[in-house]
Amino acid sequence: ADIAAMNQLVDEVIRTRREQPTDANDLLNLMLNAVDPETNERLDDLNIRYQVITFLIAGHETTSGLLTFALYLLLRHPYVLAQAYAEVDRVLPGDTVPVYAHLSQLEVIERVLKETLRLWPTAPGFSVAPYETTVIGGRYRIYKDQTVTVPLPALHRDKNVWADPEAFDIDRFLPAAEAKLHRHAYKPFGNGERACIGRQFALTEAKLGLAVILQHFALSEPHDYRLRIKETLTLKPDAFYLRAKRRRPHERIATPLNVAAKPTPQAEAGVRGEGKPFTVLYGTSLGTSREVAEQVSERARNAGFAAAAAPLDDYAERLPHDGVLIVVTATYNGKAPDTARKTAALIEQGAFGALQRPNLKYAVLGCGNSQWPTFQGFPKLIDDVLAQTGATRVLARAEADGNGDFDGAVERWMGQLWKALGGAEAAPDKPRVTVAYASDSDARAGVLPELAYTLSVVCNEELVRDPAGLWDFGVEAPRASTRHITLRLPEGIEYRTGDHLAIYPRNRPEAARAVAERLGINPNAVVILAGDATRLKHLPIGKPVTVAQLLADFVELQDPVTRNHVRRLLAHTSCPHTRATLEALVAEDDTAVAHFQNEIANKRVTLHELLLRFPAIRLAFPRCGGSTAQSALRGGEGMAMERGQDRPRVVLIGGGVRSGKSRFALTLAKRLGSRRVFIGTAVPFDGEMRARIDAHLSERGSEFETVEAPFE
Repeated sequence: ADIAAMNQLVDEVIRTRREQPTDANDLLNLMLNAVDPETNERLDDLNIRYQVITFLIAGHETTSGLLTFALYLLLRHPYVLAQAYAEVDRVLPGDTVPVYAHLSQLEVIERVLKETLRLWPTAPGFSVAPYETTVIGGRYRIYKDQTVTVPLPALHRDKNVWADPEAFDIDRFLPAAEAKLHRHAYKPFGNGERACIGRQFALTEAKLGLAVILQHFALSEPHDYRLRIKETLTLKPDAFYLRAKRRRPHERIATPLNVAAKPTPQAEAGVRGEGKPFTVLYGTSLGTSREVAEQVSERARNAGFAAAAAPLDDYAERLPHDGVLIVVTATYNGKAPDTARKTAALIEQGAFGALQRPNLKYAVLGCGNSQWPTFQGFPKLIDDVLAQTGATRVLARAEADGNGDFDGAVERWMGQLWKALGGAEAAPDKPRVTVAYASDSDARAGVLPELAYTLSVVCNEELVRDPAGLWDFGVEAPRASTRHITLRLPEGIEYRTGDHLAIYPRNRPEAARAVAERLGINPNAVVILAGDATRLKHLPIGKPVTVAQLLADFVELQDPVTRNHVRRLLAHTSCPHTRATLEALVAEDDTAVAHFQNEIANKRVTLHELLLRFPAIRLAFPRCGGSTAQSALRGGEGMAMERGQDRPRVVLIGGGVRSGKSRFALTLAKRLGSRRVFIGTAVPFDGEMRARIDAHLSERGSEFETVEAPFE
């Protein structure tokens, strides 16, 4: 019955998406729309159902078992646990919220997880069969299609590979030691092309989960537990309980910051493209290499090159004769990714053997994950083929490893690329927006989307904060505001469960005026922004607006400043003290990263607040813009009443309703008369679940009563 209910639920989601398609970039759309490039076949709905259920179950079951084994082994080896605590306190001091960049610094945690998977792989085996009858090791005859099962706990304890195989030793996975392992000695995620597709996601999830547990809790096991293995779908410890106590500040290992860290070198002169051809080709299956290639292409265009980005296969038969060629490509199990299969086939046929490109300069960046032994297979092939054409390699092939600091590797490679092409560490970023002044009369033109209209806020209630505005710090730290907001829609506009409601809030006028004052700009001045409207859709490109309106409606003023922002600010101050302080925030060592996290990111210091803190920064107006303001702003006008008020007041805000193609939209025979819209429900898709329950009970004529209770 449970399996049938699960199948029915997934089938309904698939059927709804087919009937009401969207352009969402999610896994379901990928499976519904993907076409095999060799057979031109698509996945049928039954196959998609099985894939979805596999992701739902396997992604939870295996990772939870891995974390349980890891905690058991750490408590049995206190010296390793001490190393893990020390690393977590260094990388995530205090209550630091982890981000992606922290993961590459958790080297001890990663080795703990890898050694745990060696001893106790949660998926305990895989099976293979020969294509033809063969003899293994001169002794064992295996017939064609005869299944051979490989038990991983036994494979991972092979004494010919692992010294003292029963010992828990995380140093087996130090980089130098791991590089010496036989490629078939360690297979916790399966084998070959059918190995676990979620390998990197699972390790990322487990690394993050274990780090956060150790960051916040002191662990102990008071029951002298003796390991008992339970096997259901996967392996896991049976009836293992531990005791967790929240760590207090004085229990953490102190990691003082070196505020005099070496600053990041700044570009002194950019590359001059002078209209020369600059081709960036990418090989990708999931889009990562394409994103990197587009970044390279955009920066090359800013540097004056005639730059273009395209899939490798688009140029498979027309390799450029001159200029610069950059190839950014991944590998799929050692083979070419989807957008480079034609290129790989031509290479195999020898089509590139006669090509001569002596006037072409090139560089190759291989993207992937070093946990797959063949992750640089195809980039190496491309690099060798281009070298054989007589093209000049301007930079040695580089690797961007998803198992390490991927973004940092890409950034360093870009810096080396521009330097190799005759510039400094990086091509200069040109302003994307230029400003021209216009007359006041032009400011009457509309700036919001055509489908936007006015909504009235008729109810705005605080659900979390003390209405009196006083918080008892002795009980708990202040929590973020959560509000119940009721909106009145215009006549003729209808909202149904599952529809999208877009809100266009604005920064408070006093906040916009304060920013304009710090920048030395008249807030009533009327300006016209010029730029690429297809890339800067959140800005009123080509429309006259006042500076006050621009800062209030189109610029996010409350996002915390980033390290990249701080690097740019360095070019706008000549004060030695200011430069030294800013350089200490953006240096490339671990202490500087932690210093920035504690002093800027965790405190959510905005660009405006940083400018107030450092008056010696003289920032020109065209460089002050931020990201789009089309998201809920903390305390934005129209999104919140004055704190402490209980009386609703009517506030006008911009918004729009989009219906019909939401994957969660329902067609109900009976609609509710209320037009209330609830923003910020405690449970995701709360309204959708209520609608499903109500429709189900209504259809069955049930006598059940729906009872609401708070979700905790």
